[in-house]
Amino acid sequence: MLKRTFFTLSAAALLAFGTATDAQAQDEMAEALAALNASLPGTLINNPYDIEWRTDGGDKKDAIVKSEGAPGGMAYRVTVKKKKPNPWDTATRIPMTTAIDKDDVILMSFWARTAKTPKGKDTGDISVAIQRNVEPYDSVFEERIDLGTEWKLHSVAGKAARDFSVDKTQINFNLARAKQTIEFGQFYVMNLGPDGDASKYTGQ
Repeated sequence: MLKRTFFTLSAAALLAFGTATDAQAQDEMAEALAALNASLPGTLINNPYDIEWRTDGGDKKDAIVKSEGAPGGMAYRVTVKKKKPNPWDTATRIPMTTAIDKDDVILMSFWARTAKTPKGKDTGDISVAIQRNVEPYDSVFEERIDLGTEWKLHSVAGKAARDFSVDKTQINFNLARAKQTIEFGQFYVMNLGPDGDASKYTGQ
């Protein structure tokens, strides 16, 4: 199980980066990433300290907010104002920064919760994928998740059936299955290699 302390340490590191010069910040970023990578399974292939949050689609509102109980105290909040015909009609999309080779086992762990559930429901309804953004829009994994109201670290994994080039691959959180408010914390994408076993992290 990945530990809650990762996010807290990352938040503290971000504050430190903000007070440093550019050169100092780059050095401290590299040191922090190396330390984090040593603590995680496999090889870290995203930068949890520099996430480019973006949500596409209409009838939504997004912002960085304070969130009680969130590791580090901050979250990226997306309010979906209207259910859409397709889950991906409102989606948080984040570009990958590293390519994935065929047969690589990829593990992604992310902090999230539902701040406001759909009417009559106890949980939010999202799906998460690492997916190519060109036809046939194939993915390393895609999983639908019932997202509770308490902060939790979720883990999903899959094995790449082909090469996924960095310029055509992104992380997708599909949110439009319901009118709901979702909050995201930090996340980690790890390459466990062709012989990796993610089952002890995903419980599958």
